[in-house]
Amino acid sequence: MFILYNRYGDNMKRFIARRKIKIPKYKIIGFKILIFMMVLVFINVFINIYIDLFLTYDMFKVVRLNAFGNIIDKYNFNKNLLYKNSYGFNIYLDKIVSNNNSNITDLVINAEPIIYIYNTFQTDKYTNNYYNSYNIEPVITQANLILQEYLKKEGIGSLVELESVAKVLKDNNISYSLSYQGSRILLSKAKQENSSLKYFIDIQLSDKDYNDTTCKINNEAYARILWVVGTDNVNYLENNKLMEEIDNEIKSLNNCISRGVSKWGGAGYHGIYNQDFDGRVMLLQVGGRKNTIDEVNRTLKVVAKALANYIKE
Repeated sequence: MFILYNRYGDNMKRFIARRKIKIPKYKIIGFKILIFMMVLVFINVFINIYIDLFLTYDMFKVVRLNAFGNIIDKYNFNKNLLYKNSYGFNIYLDKIVSNNNSNITDLVINAEPIIYIYNTFQTDKYTNNYYNSYNIEPVITQANLILQEYLKKEGIGSLVELESVAKVLKDNNISYSLSYQGSRILLSKAKQENSSLKYFIDIQLSDKDYNDTTCKINNEAYARILWVVGTDNVNYLENNKLMEEIDNEIKSLNNCISRGVSKWGGAGYHGIYNQDFDGRVMLLQVGGRKNTIDEVNRTLKVVAKALANYIKE
């Protein structure tokens, strides 16, 4: 009896083990939908990476290297691929076509660069909101390219600095604390190689809190800007007048984004900011570290319009 009972018990265990677990149909359907969506996402990501990365390696290399302040050569990359998914720019790489407006100078009509855009501190970063398919850190240098494209739409030619300030500092044995000396070398080189340059803009970040560097209009957030004038140089009054006039133009377009013109000098301040180089050297803080590149983008569209209005006058 004991043996029979034991065998019976084993058979019962085997029988129980073979029982099929019934899964509700709605769970099966939900699982299939989830798999289908994951496949679609994978295909989309693969296509974006293949088209926008492997076919534009030079562009990707420039942005990635610039994010870390390494050596950057002046690649001829297609910036359209950098913006197309994020900002909807319709970017053309050919020369600007004149709109036959007699108020625009010959320099603008001929698309010669009259504005030089650079960064003394190239490695500063905005908040990463995973804004494009590359998932690249939004470094301050990308603000330069955005401003350049908006200026182009306004008929203003500009030159963006792509060389690394970090490399210049290293090559010339200059410490990071003297970064303005590094950007000064690039500033001088740009002016020497492009006699058409008339205005120089050093784009930087503010160290203020998010609430101080952001404003909202119609539920859209903008990065606020601050013009900085160094008072410890011979061009102080001329630079101050220039930035105040452009800031007034910005306020007439959007009274929300401007934090005004701030005068920095004396004890505890650098007070020069390369503004002794020329009477039209501007230091422009665009947002802070907590701002996103999308907020910066909205602001730079206004800045470009104000700059164009001022220059065309």
